[in-house]
Amino acid sequence: MSTSQETGEWTLDGPLAQVAEAAGARLRAETDEDADAARTAAEALTRAATSSMESGYTLTEIARAEARGKDTVRTTLRADALKLVERSGARARETQAEHYRAIARATRLGLPMREIAHAAHVTHGTIRAITNRLASADVEPDAASGAVDRQPREEEPAEPRQDQWPQEPWR
Repeated sequence: MSTSQETGEWTLDGPLAQVAEAAGARLRAETDEDADAARTAAEALTRAATSSMESGYTLTEIARAEARGKDTVRTTLRADALKLVERSGARARETQAEHYRAIARATRLGLPMREIAHAAHVTHGTIRAITNRLASADVEPDAASGAVDRQPREEEPAEPRQDQWPQEPWR
């Protein structure tokens, strides 16, 4: 490695540049779950590291070059990875809200919990917990945000009547 006089940044020489490139290729292949490309990149990384050692570079310099290659790939892929996480999270929340609505509908139809659970591939206790949570909170899941919107049921008044207030036990 040599230092650039203008920026004070480390620049990579031939064999170390190959180490950085191979390390970046390996990380990209592992990230993309491409086993063949990962194996090929790992072999290229081994060859580049061996070549660097034969050229007189220390293990520390080789490790720094490898880390730099990985950091370059991380910087390149960071924005796309975070956008993918954001989009998939939104889809997951929408799907969960849709699933809860379907369970609530099946429950309102009076279908047995065990049949609903079988169709949902969960235990009937899970279905019971979902319906209890939805019923006790008087909520409808919001498909866009995954949040819940607290609204009183139509058959219930928004405010409890005076005769519905809890009685004090000491009277």
